[in-house]
Parts: sequence; structure tokens; C-alpha cells
Amino acid sequence: MMSPNKSSFSEDLRLDILKEIGNIGAAHAATALSTLLNKRIDLKIPSAQVVPISEVNGPNRDNNVAATYTYIDCDIHGHFFMLFKEEHAEMLVSNMIPNTTIYDGGLGESAFCEIGNILCGSYISALSQFLNITIHQSPPILSIDIAAAILGEGLIELSMETDSVIVIETVLVDKTNHHQMNGEFVFLPTPDSMDLIFKLALGGE
Repeated sequence: MMSPNKSSFSEDLRLDILKEIGNIGAAHAATALSTLLNKRIDLKIPSAQVVPISEVNGPNRDNNVAATYTYIDCDIHGHFFMLFKEEHAEMLVSNMIPNTTIYDGGLGESAFCEIGNILCGSYISALSQFLNITIHQSPPILSIDIAAAILGEGLIELSMETDSVIVIETVLVDKTNHHQMNGEFVFLPTPDSMDLIFKLALGGE
């Protein structure tokens, strides 16, 4: 029997690590959101992958989304985007505060930013605990636009720092109304931070 390809095994292991961290963060986020919205919310991570920065803005980025942007620093540095389809973002906000919208510049906008703070914060907290490091995060900033425009502006600048992006698919399910809301995290650690994440996750090897 042939031994598994070392590079393939390494890549599979990296993806398993990202998925495991995502699942830990998802459990924390689901509990926090359920409390915040006073209803049962399930959060799943169907996939997590590392992709070249050049492939992030593909043909599926022509839809309108609501997004939050968070900067992280301390032991690792990077940029964290949370994106939800526009209609799903509206659904999340109306669940939190009825009769509000992400476009109102007030409560609805604040509600979505708080959801972004919880979801991104849960993942960042899981990453911090998993790697036993300290990570600080900035308050989230809201943007509503075509996904390619939101990511494109950031990626042009960030491509000078890094060539890899962590993309984490996210599915929220409202168990009360049986609504499913699809989103994703796009995490751009600096090259040194990306190396450190996997070095620590693999026991410093």
C-alpha cells in the first residue's frame, strides 16, 4: 500500500485544524447568539480552507452583502471580514430588534455590528485558546456593497502583506422559524502570523 503524499497530508491536516477551531468558535457563538436573540440558534462550519489571495474574488462575488471588518493584533496580526447575503443580514437584524434594518444608520446597523462582534469574537477567542496566545480585536466596521467591492479594496492593500487567505463557510439556522442564513468569514493573517498559527497548532514542529 502506498504511503499518503506528505504534502497532501500536510494540507489536509491544516484544513482539519481550521475546521476544528471553527467548530469550537461556532459552539461559543451559537450559545451567545441564542441568548442574545432569545431563541435557539445553531451555527455550523461546513468548510474551512486556505486559498490564494488571487482566488478570493471569484465570479460568486457579484452579490450584495452586509459585512463587518475587524483588525486583530497582539501575538498575531491580521484582518477579519464577516459577510452575509444582504437578505440574510436583514433577517438577523430583524430577529434581534424588530422593525429595524441594516440601512437605518442606527439600531439596525449597531445590531449587525454586535452580531459580527459575537461571531468574529467567538472564532478569535477559539483561536486564542486553541493556540494559547493573546489576540486583541478592534470594534467591527459595517459595509454594505457588492462582495467583490468590499473584499477587493481590502485585498489590493493586503496583497502586499500576504498571499494566502483563510475562508470559513458559516451557516446559521434559526431553529424557531427554520430560517437558514448563509455567510462566511474571510481571515487574512499576515504571513508570519499564518506560519505561527500552524506551527503552534502542530505542537511547534
